[in-house]
Amino acid sequence: MPCPRSAGCLVALIAVALAWTGSATVWAQGTIKIGEELPYRAATPADYPTGGPARPVVWSETIVSPGATFLRVHFSEFDLPAGDYLTLASPDGTEVWTYVGKGPRGTGEFWTFMVESDAAVVELHSGLPGKGNGGRHGVAIDRIAHGTELLDPDMAPVKAICGTDGRENVACHPEINVRPVARITFQRDGWTLLCTGWLVAGANPNTMMTNSHCFASQAGVETVEARFNYQTKRCAPSSIAATRSYAGLTFLKTSPVSRLDYTLFTLSGNPEATWGEYTATKKSPTVRMPIYFPQHSKGRVKQISYWQDAAHTRRCTVATVNSTYENTAPGSQMGFGCDSEVGSSGSPILDAATGQVLGINHLGDVAGACLNAASQMRNICAHAGGLLSCATAFEE
Repeated sequence: MPCPRSAGCLVALIAVALAWTGSATVWAQGTIKIGEELPYRAATPADYPTGGPARPVVWSETIVSPGATFLRVHFSEFDLPAGDYLTLASPDGTEVWTYVGKGPRGTGEFWTFMVESDAAVVELHSGLPGKGNGGRHGVAIDRIAHGTELLDPDMAPVKAICGTDGRENVACHPEINVRPVARITFQRDGWTLLCTGWLVAGANPNTMMTNSHCFASQAGVETVEARFNYQTKRCAPSSIAATRSYAGLTFLKTSPVSRLDYTLFTLSGNPEATWGEYTATKKSPTVRMPIYFPQHSKGRVKQISYWQDAAHTRRCTVATVNSTYENTAPGSQMGFGCDSEVGSSGSPILDAATGQVLGINHLGDVAGACLNAASQMRNICAHAGGLLSCATAFEE
């Protein structure tokens, strides 16, 4: 069933830093809009047929949304008996996601992961013999997310690239651990948005951190797809490494944008077993301290700010500490000249000496000085309490 469209069905999406601007400071290398939700209606019969080894696919739907760079599918109802399962796949079969029971959270309602195509094939597989499905409902789709890379031509991108851009693909620095960093996509107010996040040691397994201006509630967490290892295989432009995605699970804690701007939540599955985790530190950053800054700017493959210039002559270092920028918590900010753009919100700022996290990126072009800024982890550790397992200075 094709998606109903009109001339105004698709709009150009905008890359925009969220929520607030004031003076010369811009809130964050903010969330970036990368997709629009559109209505789409399809459902299995209430008593869908069952199949067997010779005919396992008993219902299918091919969703086509011309021009989309990716598709996500929202199931408003999902209820399959044991033994049945549903797949969402790209037309060429290179991407396949499988769902069972009442979906990932057992609620019967969820967003699927992305299929990076303008078409997606939904198939219901039933290996149960006989007729009928025991009164189970089946599934119902009510909307999709149509991805696009279009930007608003009237709005300059929010960024803090000072002089020449020093960022590199993370494969250029194999000595640095960037595995805990993921590209986070999520749904809000009819849009698909994007930030950066990372696994952090804490009281709960598989704890993830990002900015609160990305999302700050259980409703936001439930739409999350965290995609790890989205990066090139080599330093030079090359093919993409094998990625793996995990769904958001449980919201833990947040601090408002105007204070420390962080959100803690957990992921389903066990991503820490594969990708590891960072340790936040209570250590106070110092001016001229060498740092590095992995990020998913504009949703691109993972890059790292290690150098501040394209010639790679100046290292990324801390420029200011214990600062207050606009409405942030007093004395809670650190500034730095590492390059970044929209989408890098939530990225970790790491101490080059220890590999521990000193801050979480959230502000661009602070004080008109072409600096980015992060909330210092020592302040976040105090606010989050036992939810984080933060290192102290003497443990480093």
